[in-house]
Amino acid sequence: MYINSTRLRELRAARQWSQEQLANLSGLNLRTIQRLESGAKISTESLRALAAVFEVPADTLLIAEITPSQQAVFAIKTETLRGLEFSGVTKRSDFWWFVLAMMMLLALASIIAEALGPLPLQLVSLLVLLPWIAACTRRLRDAGLNPWWQLISFAPVGGILVLLYFLTYPTKTIEATVENAEKTDH
Repeated sequence: MYINSTRLRELRAARQWSQEQLANLSGLNLRTIQRLESGAKISTESLRALAAVFEVPADTLLIAEITPSQQAVFAIKTETLRGLEFSGVTKRSDFWWFVLAMMMLLALASIIAEALGPLPLQLVSLLVLLPWIAACTRRLRDAGLNPWWQLISFAPVGGILVLLYFLTYPTKTIEATVENAEKTDH
């Protein structure tokens, strides 16, 4: 089950609660609240706790199940709407669907540029630059890597290839990271 992170943020903001306040009221860990607001999976217990705190039906906090045929469109829409958001994570499949959509947009701009000159391609290239950097930041964070690894793309010859390789890493589970951190604290 995936939580509707936008709805969760809206409900919290409407009550003017901080993430810490929501964590205290719901009995959840602050890190769990942060993870859920980034669009992560939610456990049944966490869902019930949040539904009770916000006094809403639990199913209104969830994203409707997506069929495989809708996954690409949903991923492209979600990542496009997140545009310049550098926080949170982006799943590997969602990231690559977004990259495909950007490549198609650039290809269309290239075709138009042949008829009208280079200006449309240059404008589209500038428009996709920041969303690309934001999506890469979220994807690298999801893979458990530091977003500053994007700077390796400036290295001559193989830098962009190394970055593309890093972007293919599988998702690093947040739960395992939190558990390891808690074990070292005790």
